[in-house]
Amino acid sequence: MQTVAIIGLGLMGGSIAKALKKSGNYRVIGYNRTVGVSEKALSDGAIDEIWDGSSPIDADITVLAVNPNVAYKLLETLPPLLKEDSILTDICGVKEEIVKLGEEVCLKAGLRFVGGHPMAGRERSGYDFSTEDLFFNRSYIFTETPATDKQAVNLLSKMALDIGCADVTITSPQQHDKMIAYTSQIPHILAGAYMNSPTSATHKGYSAGSYHDVSRVASVDENLWTQLFLSNKENLLYEIDILIRNLQDYKDAVARSDSSRLSGIIKTGRILKERDIIINGDEKPHKFG
Repeated sequence: MQTVAIIGLGLMGGSIAKALKKSGNYRVIGYNRTVGVSEKALSDGAIDEIWDGSSPIDADITVLAVNPNVAYKLLETLPPLLKEDSILTDICGVKEEIVKLGEEVCLKAGLRFVGGHPMAGRERSGYDFSTEDLFFNRSYIFTETPATDKQAVNLLSKMALDIGCADVTITSPQQHDKMIAYTSQIPHILAGAYMNSPTSATHKGYSAGSYHDVSRVASVDENLWTQLFLSNKENLLYEIDILIRNLQDYKDAVARSDSSRLSGIIKTGRILKERDIIINGDEKPHKFG
């Protein structure tokens, strides 16, 4: 039975811990800056042991389930406390910077670093909202570079499947950040911009599925997402420019009452979405994420 240490028992870390325990294949050590959270996780059976924050960690895999700024600080202090040749991974939503630093410090400490990003989440944060099925049927992304240990990737991929993920995607940190700008970050920007309309204060009685589908991910941690956006600046600016151009096309067609042009724009979007469903599958509404 492998031992996994989870540093940070918020929504993601708490959910990883609960899912690992549910699988029955792992012993889990947990740590949270707020001691009461660690104690609750121990009481819930989500973890087997609380790390004291300073002693050596006897774990095969250590997961940094914290926001990027905290992860960077931990990479400066944590590696000397980890078991030699063990695996250190993170769950940050932007990969290029964290992977570069993680590989550098782990190489010096005799550890193996693999960047990770589970594609799951909720609109609410904190341990109280963590759940053992958060990752069910979702994807987990791991990054590879020339320095990445293949066995470490294999062990982490098994862990991802054990917590309920449907598949694992292996990619470079650069490709991850490029794709995430489109699949994750732009939708959050779109939702926030949409909610900034003064009309949003008076929508009650007029809104249904479309409103909720578009606005849902506007409810996020602004501090975390500011970090993520700025850490992926160039990729995100590229996608923002495309979105602005596409919105301008709609605006111009509506302003000119150009029904032919407007119909063509709408049709293009429909065809692209239908093609996406054929290629990638018809994603049903998710309870989480």
